[in-house]
Amino acid sequence: MKTLVERFVRYAKVSTASDPNCSDSPSSKRQFILLEILKSELIEMGLNDVYLSSKGVLYGKVPGGTGEVIGLIAHVDTSPDSPGENVKPQLHENWDGTPIVLEHGVVIDPAECSDILRYQGGTIITSDGSTLLGADDKAGVAIIMETCRWLMAQPDMKRPGIVVAFTPDEEVGRGMDNFDTDRFGADFAYTIDGSEVSDVSAETFNAYSANWKIVGREVHPGSAAGSMINAVRIAGELIAMLQSEEMPENSTGTQGFDYPLAIKGNTASADVKMILRDFTVEGMVIRRKRMEAIRDCLTALFPGAVIELSMKEQYSNPGEILKKDSRLIDYALAGVNRSGLIAKKTAIRGGTDGSRLSFMGVPTANLPTGGELFHSRREWIAVEGLSYALDILKNTIKIWGENM
Repeated sequence: MKTLVERFVRYAKVSTASDPNCSDSPSSKRQFILLEILKSELIEMGLNDVYLSSKGVLYGKVPGGTGEVIGLIAHVDTSPDSPGENVKPQLHENWDGTPIVLEHGVVIDPAECSDILRYQGGTIITSDGSTLLGADDKAGVAIIMETCRWLMAQPDMKRPGIVVAFTPDEEVGRGMDNFDTDRFGADFAYTIDGSEVSDVSAETFNAYSANWKIVGREVHPGSAAGSMINAVRIAGELIAMLQSEEMPENSTGTQGFDYPLAIKGNTASADVKMILRDFTVEGMVIRRKRMEAIRDCLTALFPGAVIELSMKEQYSNPGEILKKDSRLIDYALAGVNRSGLIAKKTAIRGGTDGSRLSFMGVPTANLPTGGELFHSRREWIAVEGLSYALDILKNTIKIWGENM
C-alpha cells in the first residue's frame, strides 16, 4: 500500500491538465512529462514493446501470459474544469468522519458524498483546496503501474496476456483520436477510471455536444427601438427554454441531461456550449430534436437574428457490445467480491476511453479507483480505496487465468 500511495502522490504532483481550446495531441505538452516518466518506469520494470507515440499514447506489454489478451488503460490528463497547477496532495490520517476543511473555503462534507464514510478511521487524500487532486485518473495510472510491478514479480502465474496503454486528452473527449488498436493488441480491455470501489461499469451515456452561435445586431441603446437584436438576450431565452428537470443537478442513475456549460458574448454575438447525455439511442434522438425545436422557436421569436446550432457525436453507450461476451463484466464482478466487497454492476455517468474503444473493436468495461468528487477542488481518494481498487484488478486478472 505504501508504494501505491507514494506512486500516486508522485504522479498527482505533475501538472497535466488538458486544453479544450488546443487541437494538438496532446492538447497540452505537459502531459508528455508524465508520459515520459511512465515510459522510463515501464522499461525499468522490464515490459516489452514500450512505445510512446508522437501523439502522446504510451503502450507496453507485460511478458508472459497465454490465450486472450487483456488491456489495461488509464489517462494521464486531468480536467481543465478546475485548477490543476501545483497540486499539493494532503494525507488526512485517522480521519474521524467529520467534514474535511481545506484552504480557500473548500469543505468535503460526508453529507454530500456518503461513500467516504466507508473509510472512517482510515486515510483520505485531498489537495490543499487550491486545485483538484487528479485522482481522475492518476489513481488509475498508479494502479496499473503497481499491477505491472506485481505481474513482473511472478512470471509463472497462470494468466492471460496483459498489455497497457496510457492516453492523453480523455477529459476533452479525444483520448482515442490517435489510439492504435493493432499496436495495443488487446482482445478485451478495462479502463481503470471509475469511482466507488464496489462498482463495475458496464455502460455509459450516449454523448453529443451542442454548440450555439447567435448573431444579433448592435445598435446604440438610446436609439435601439425596433432595430437592436440583442444576442445576449437570445442566449438567455435559450437557457430559459431548457427543462430544469433535465439538468445534471436534477438527474441521477440512468437519467440523462441537457447541460449548458459555457456562455459568452455581447449584443452583437453570443456563443453557448452545451452537452447532451442519454443512456438510450431513442432518448438522444429526443434530446437532439428538442434542441432543433428550440432553435426554430428562437428564430421565429427574433427575426433578423442568425441562430446556428451544431451538434456532434462524442461517444456512444457500449452496453450492447459488452453484452455479447459476459466474461469481461462477470470476471470483474467476481474480482470485486473476492476482494471482500459486494459487487455492483453499474452505469457510469460519464465517458471513458473505453466508450469509444468498444466501438473500435476492443470491448472495454470500467473498473474503480476509489476516488470521488472528480473535476473539483473537493476531489478525494482514500488510501484504503486505492488498495481495494488494486486488489480488485489483481483478482480480476487471476480469475481470467483460472478460466483459461
